[in-house]
Amino acid sequence: MCSLGYELADWIETFCCHGPGDVQGEPIELDDEWLAFLVEAYRIDPQTGRRLYDEGVLSRPKGRAKSELAGFVGIAEAFAPVRFDGWNADGQPVGRPVRSPLLKCLATEESQAGNTFENIAFIAGQWGPDVHPDVYGGVSGIRQYQSATALYLPHGGEIRACTAGSASKDGGKETWVCADESHLYVLRELKAMYGTVRRNLGKRKLAEPWMLQTTTAYRPGEQSIAEETLTSWRKGELSPSVYVDHREAKGRVDLDDEAHTLAQLRHVYGAAAGWMDLERIYREMRDPRSCPDDATAARYYLNRAMSGQDAWLATDVWERQARTEVVAPGTAIALGFDGSLRDDATVLIGSRMSDGFLFPIGIWAKPAGPEGAWWEVPRSDVLEAVKEAFARYDVTRMYADPHEWRSDVDKLAEELGAERVLSWETRRDVQMSAALDRLRSDLIAGTVFHDGDPVVADHVGNTYVRRKGAHLLVRKEHESSPRKIDSVVGAALAYEARADAIADGWGKKRTYRVAGF
Repeated sequence: MCSLGYELADWIETFCCHGPGDVQGEPIELDDEWLAFLVEAYRIDPQTGRRLYDEGVLSRPKGRAKSELAGFVGIAEAFAPVRFDGWNADGQPVGRPVRSPLLKCLATEESQAGNTFENIAFIAGQWGPDVHPDVYGGVSGIRQYQSATALYLPHGGEIRACTAGSASKDGGKETWVCADESHLYVLRELKAMYGTVRRNLGKRKLAEPWMLQTTTAYRPGEQSIAEETLTSWRKGELSPSVYVDHREAKGRVDLDDEAHTLAQLRHVYGAAAGWMDLERIYREMRDPRSCPDDATAARYYLNRAMSGQDAWLATDVWERQARTEVVAPGTAIALGFDGSLRDDATVLIGSRMSDGFLFPIGIWAKPAGPEGAWWEVPRSDVLEAVKEAFARYDVTRMYADPHEWRSDVDKLAEELGAERVLSWETRRDVQMSAALDRLRSDLIAGTVFHDGDPVVADHVGNTYVRRKGAHLLVRKEHESSPRKIDSVVGAALAYEARADAIADGWGKKRTYRVAGF
């Protein structure tokens, strides 16, 4: 791999130390996990020597020293050879420092403000001038690292700790930015800060600026920067210039099972599990004063984004029921169709008659950003996809919500058979509640599986319970949310169509009476 990360790791271990804490001032020995991150984050194009990534995202559980690693990267961006400067005699890339670097460590009132900057200030302003005066001598602007807000570099340039008010001003020429604890970037001003400095990074092409985003699992529905980033990553919508290194615990979340949870903790903490007190972390996860519910414990310590008690379905249940499988042409299936024209998604979901296996056939949703302006669902494409599904599979019946598609559903019934294409109003609370309950109950019981499609998984994660009298329906986290839940409705319709077809006799062998017997 062509990367400056190997050289950088050696530099960090030589010229940096541990920041404030129990091992303050002690030498650094990067573990394999952090080394792998640096190597990938500093990959370069072997032809041009330019960086491959303009943003890195490091997602780990609470206590994994993400801010300390970010501090090492910040120190390196200020002092170390971190940009391509040619090849050595062995054909390996060598680096040079950034000229007149401007670094910003973004802070929020909700976080332990300035964790990354505090590490940088300690190394460059207090420890470094005595231990490595050849590197850090002449750094000014600091008396006590705990209260510092800016460091001025002897070779030109500066490092700043920034809040929303100071960082959200246009005109900056940053070469590196750290957005620490981006799961807390929920408020409008914090998201504006992130957006502004990210746009500023495009101003200094020769400096090859980039951003490092560190985070612990977000709370679903808050629409934090971390949630928006990782959701786009899971859906495959992020630019290839964004490098995401995310680790979370897999499998069910069951805090009553100590051995299982400790195994998950060992996985998610990786190399750090050897020196972390995992038994104490487990006790914190079980203590309602620290973690009032399983979702909180999972977010902080398993790095799993889980919805709270009002979620329609626990994320781990949905993930547990995923299996890689392709439904063969000619297979008997039922279909569920939930249509929209503009803001909501339009979905066509299949459910295999033999076992209920769920899979999307088509999902049409408004693109993000400017491409979404004036966008409408491509009606002709959707109708063609429905007809293709009927031709490809043996469709027993399709339940279609006719809202905004009433004439189209009627026409499909004429063409494909009124006994197979049926209008099914999702606004009927009794029937819709029953259909949702059937699907949810069977998912929890483990009797129905799905193909693990990431867009459908995203919709499931966005879905919350809406209580209407005795009926449990579904909703978004709030009325104006742009997040989609339509795949849940489409899946419920498909699964209900399958159940009704079976109740009406699908799959039963006919018996014939022979005269005289």
